[in-house]
Amino acid sequence: MHKITLLGNGGHAKVIRDMIERHPEFDLYAILDGQIHEKFIEEDIIYDSMDCIEQYKHTRFIIAIGNNHVREKIVNQYSLVDSDFATIIDPSSVVSKFAHVSIGTVVMPNSVINSHALVGKHSIINSGAIIEHDNVLGDFIHISPGAVLSGTVTVGDYTHVGSGSVVIPNINIGARCIIGAGSVIIKDIERNVTVVGNPARIIKRSE
Repeated sequence: MHKITLLGNGGHAKVIRDMIERHPEFDLYAILDGQIHEKFIEEDIIYDSMDCIEQYKHTRFIIAIGNNHVREKIVNQYSLVDSDFATIIDPSSVVSKFAHVSIGTVVMPNSVINSHALVGKHSIINSGAIIEHDNVLGDFIHISPGAVLSGTVTVGDYTHVGSGSVVIPNINIGARCIIGAGSVIIKDIERNVTVVGNPARIIKRSE
């Protein structure tokens, strides 16, 4: 049994807490958050400030925050390394034995990761998302609920794919993109852009 400390106490953390309670290998030990200023215990779970993180390094961490860049900031700010983290895959999800899910990533209920897909570190495969065969997904990405990535899709680091989006096969999506909810991606997407629509079109470019 691995003791887990969640970093973050918002809505995303609530779902991960449910996942931990269903998982036979994990026990929720503590929840740390920047908005908690005084330590307390509730339902046998410790609540404490994020700045007290060193006191919890005997446990394994999961960053329970939906924002990709905030997850990276926490890793860097507190000098956390791979061995500090767990990877949580919900028992209701389907993950091929030939797929690879990297450290710190959360695979949420009823999602699918098929053969020879690769999911990077500290990423979120949200509820009901489908990651088809031979996908390569970067670090700190978020595939939102119900999104479908067809076979041989590549997604760059920090990209957010919105709920219900569909990506056809053999598409490359660059780093630091935002794919709006319900978008249909039928051609490659350059990095640092926001796209929406069916078919998706660029509505914003970022630095």
